[in-house]
Amino acid sequence: MWWDSYGGSMPAVRVDSVASVPDVTPTAADPVAARRRLKVPLVIAVAGLVSLRVIALAGVLASGQERDDSVIGGDARRYAQIALADGTPYSDFAVEYPPVAFGLVRAIAASDNQMATLIRLGITQLLADLGIAALLGWAWGRRALLAYLILGVPFLPFPYIYLRMDLLSVLLATAGVALVARGRDRAGGAVLALSVFAKLWPVAAAPLLLLERRWKALAWWALTGAAGLASWMMWAGPRGPIDVFSFRGARGWQVESLPGVFLHMIDSGRAHVEQGAWRTGIMPEWSRPVLSALSVAFLVLGWFWAYRRRAQGANELVSFALAPLAGVLSLLIFAPIISPQYMLWLLPFAAILTANGDRLLAVLTFCSASLSTVEFALIHGQINGELYATVPIVIRNVVLVVMLVVTLLELGGLIGSPACAIPSPFASTSHPRPGGGQVAPQRAVNPGATELSPR
Repeated sequence: MWWDSYGGSMPAVRVDSVASVPDVTPTAADPVAARRRLKVPLVIAVAGLVSLRVIALAGVLASGQERDDSVIGGDARRYAQIALADGTPYSDFAVEYPPVAFGLVRAIAASDNQMATLIRLGITQLLADLGIAALLGWAWGRRALLAYLILGVPFLPFPYIYLRMDLLSVLLATAGVALVARGRDRAGGAVLALSVFAKLWPVAAAPLLLLERRWKALAWWALTGAAGLASWMMWAGPRGPIDVFSFRGARGWQVESLPGVFLHMIDSGRAHVEQGAWRTGIMPEWSRPVLSALSVAFLVLGWFWAYRRRAQGANELVSFALAPLAGVLSLLIFAPIISPQYMLWLLPFAAILTANGDRLLAVLTFCSASLSTVEFALIHGQINGELYATVPIVIRNVVLVVMLVVTLLELGGLIGSPACAIPSPFASTSHPRPGGGQVAPQRAVNPGATELSPR
């Protein structure tokens, strides 16, 4: 990728005698100056990408999203409704957000001033976005940081992501995985468990603790999760988890889900707002358990294949990026709701793989983010079932399915993964020795957890 081209190539040196020739490359002659030259393009790129985010947030806040008819500001209005409600949440009134997300809602939205709520929400989500990038740089190197910032660019022309709370769960999940990758097992396990109480999807990344035999992290994940669930149940009773799992008991297909978009295209007159989302039709009683079973089946398959690949010599990115990405896609694709901001869940894992050479998944991730922004920008036509507004949703969903297929094929060893050192079955994996026999493939070592220089 273009950020791999830092530094130029080493000049050829002709050696006409057995005497050693001094290394005359600029790096060897002046390593400090060379490192500075390598950092300059990176700093410029990061500064530019961060500036784009600040400009995007300032633009959306200045565009009148505090109006009661604003689509982008709709979630903030719901946050204020929750924060200002009397009584015990989950028990006295329904809340579709887990306790950690509810805590943020109370902190930023307990005000009748809609503009103040939007500003606080936007600032916290921008900081979360930049925090995710910083964590990726800390744990997997600067290329991962840069890859994340680039993959998030498609959201910026219509930056609804900063007026939603999904970046909170992404930040916590990334922090948990990064801490484990850097050997902070206790903190990593606890934070990864905490992320599940911001949004449920990070549970798809938890098997990495078992696969990598991080027993301390697994114990802290289990203890934190058990304590959090027990506290939640004692505070609000069983209704809390039920409301979150069912999205306050919603029964319709959201119009952007895999089945919902086709039902909506066939008969847009059935579309209606239910529990804060545009939905169509009624989900059959059997559909939710069947979809949940399919999600779990693909999740288990992905992690089983991840175990096989690690046993056969693939590097740790199988556990820290590829298998979690497949797991999140398994949960997302078979969900009865696929909101456009859910694409954020994929970005950290895709960024790690992109930084280590998986160009196919980089392109697919960029396309899914771009299409989600397009379909959100066309939401009024989407509600009316217009073809120009619903076709981008269909294409986005196809891209997600392709991403799941690609990740599973890589985990299954059916296609190669350059990022995870999974060889292609169509390429030779051994080399003949001059004296006969073969050299066994060497297990790749991922330098990302320790090496933070540009690679």
